[in-house]
Amino acid sequence: MPTEVILPRVDMDMTEGMIAAWHVKEGDEVREGMLIFEIETSKATMEIDAPASGIIRQINTPVGESVAVGTAVAWIYAAGEALVEHGEHGGRAAEDDVAAAGTQAPLRATPAARRLARERGLQLVGIAGSGPHGRVAAQDVLRAAMLEEMPEPAVTGAPHTHLLHSIALRKGSGDPLVLLHGFAAESNSWRPFSQAVARLGATEAGILAVDLPAHGKSPAEAAGSLEEMIAALEHTLLDAGIERCHLVGHSFGGALALATSAKASRLEVRSLALLAPAGLGPESNGPFLRGLTDATRRASLVPWLKQLFADPARLDEGFIATAWQQLESPEVRERLAVVADTFFPDGTQMLDLRHLLNDLTMPVRVLWGQQDRILPVRHADGLPGHIAVHRFAGVGHLPYVEAEAQVARIVVQNMASATAANTSARVAIR
Repeated sequence: MPTEVILPRVDMDMTEGMIAAWHVKEGDEVREGMLIFEIETSKATMEIDAPASGIIRQINTPVGESVAVGTAVAWIYAAGEALVEHGEHGGRAAEDDVAAAGTQAPLRATPAARRLARERGLQLVGIAGSGPHGRVAAQDVLRAAMLEEMPEPAVTGAPHTHLLHSIALRKGSGDPLVLLHGFAAESNSWRPFSQAVARLGATEAGILAVDLPAHGKSPAEAAGSLEEMIAALEHTLLDAGIERCHLVGHSFGGALALATSAKASRLEVRSLALLAPAGLGPESNGPFLRGLTDATRRASLVPWLKQLFADPARLDEGFIATAWQQLESPEVRERLAVVADTFFPDGTQMLDLRHLLNDLTMPVRVLWGQQDRILPVRHADGLPGHIAVHRFAGVGHLPYVEAEAQVARIVVQNMASATAANTSARVAIR
């Protein structure tokens, strides 16, 4: 199936956006991650990258026109893929719908199976389907892909460290701000918050968002243990020329941010902000984690997304569309389920990182919503005295969304305090 190019939400209050410029035209070949269009809101202009590689088709929103958040403004097709009518009853007549061996019987396959087959260069005709009437499902494609893969030769010495996918949300100078998202999210979820930081104008630092292992476009191989995740993050930043940075981590990403700050050997973390972080207590909302990874329809995902907010009315169509685009793939849900089972079996947090706070010397802030239904705010009780704790009334598990301006201000202040401390240290040495 073709890939939707949606108009994303780049600000929490945003309900629609205007196409400010198209950088591609009908029929152009695009690569995943390349700039394809710009949107303009009342607060900012944002560059939007291609979510997949292929041929851009059906650009249906001209420059100057405003559309609702979550609207598909174009589609990306594989080479040779037939156009689809995207109306309520739209369908697709693809060339692989005809079986081999001279017959005209339709080849039955789920949309997810078709997408996975294209991504892996597999022919659906040669894959045995396990579904009703021989329908090829996603797991059939994954099984076929696994059988085709040759085992890698054994490597002695240090284990291979994988690079994680990252996106630069803002170019700048000095030590950058690195953002780590939570479970089942991805790096683009930080775009509105990065704009809030930039609007403060108090720092010229660049902003980098990183996909956690097994999330977004990052490989799953580095998600087997906390140590592997730390190594992957450190290697990714060093590969980008970053030896010092400021870290912000939310939820599961908060656990990785804390562990990296304490254990990374070659990366210096200048300041640390933890937003409702995992790793400070044993309890977590197990049904929520299972709900995200089990939801096979957009409608069944929505009730779980509502639990992220203190006020469910804050859950808008843009947030839902972005989350569903991330979670609609069975392969994505499968690897996220493995992560959840590894680090949160039966809803219990296996990461016990609270003791790491004792020896941190950089400025550290812990920020939590009082109405958090995913990780309890009481995990912020009794932290070491040098750790600043901020609790927000009327805020749930997403303080950087529901209290965007306040959280952005605290993060910037934390970065500034690290810079001031470093300056004072240099003066004292002289």
